Amino acid sequence: MAHINRKEYWIIFAWLTVLTVLEVGLVYIPGIGKVPMVIGLFSMALTKAALVGLFFMHLRHETRILKLNIAIPMAIPMFYALVLVTEALWRKLP
Repeated sequence: MAHINRKEYWIIFAWLTVLTVLEVGLVYIPGIGKVPMVIGLFSMALTKAALVGLFFMHLRHETRILKLNIAIPMAIPMFYALVLVTEALWRKLP
């Protein structure tokens, strides 16, 4: 059984909590445009997904090919969601 570094897990948990609070707070900032908000939310969601994958799924110590086998399928729906959001924002333009 591999050594579990509980302190590292708590640090990652704290980062995930901070990012979640920032995501919620970003939505309530008055006067922020839709595009900067969407970019910020996507960036924070991507960062959170990377942290979960690297630390809680233990991908940080795996080979490059295994990391790609996980990252590519995870990126496809994210790319599709980005296309849908971009298209929806484009349709709302005057």
